[in-house]
Amino acid sequence: MGRPKHLIAQNGRTWLEDAVARLEPHVDQVVLSGRGEVPASLARLVRVPDVPGLAGPLAGLLSVLRWQPAVSWLMVACDQPTIDPRAFSWLKSLRKPGVRAILPDLHGDGRVEPLLAWYDFRCRPLVEELAAGGCLRPGGLVGRPGIITPRPPADLHGSWRNINTPDELNSLLKREKSDRPDKGTWK
Repeated sequence: MGRPKHLIAQNGRTWLEDAVARLEPHVDQVVLSGRGEVPASLARLVRVPDVPGLAGPLAGLLSVLRWQPAVSWLMVACDQPTIDPRAFSWLKSLRKPGVRAILPDLHGDGRVEPLLAWYDFRCRPLVEELAAGGCLRPGGLVGRPGIITPRPPADLHGSWRNINTPDELNSLLKREKSDRPDKGTWK
């Protein structure tokens, strides 16, 4: 993107601030994983650095699982600006004894979404195994005991859209503008 994605702003609020605002009603505490600049409005939040030597979502996941080993995590990325809060409720509704992680499979094709996913603290040994084996993708959990990969309702699929390139951002902006031509500004 040429700039930190979490600091892209819409309507006077960064994507990170927006993600926190959407998540807070659904969890006991929001924790920021990783390093980087954080808006002053979020200085109150606990920050946990990524596990050294790892990269991507696995680094953040393992860092919070180690930091609070008896806590389960609803993991969200800041570059998912179209999350529908109902997606949090859908994920939470699938929690039950024996489920160690919920990794949504949007199309039923085996490609799971590691962010906007739920991880029970009991999946930590499996995540540790992935890291020790050099696998940096939480999707490596698929097929392990207690890992489920349900398909979300079609009307929630947009919640898992992440924006990685300027072209994807422009496409989102065009969609937003056509949906609501008189609303919103982006920076």
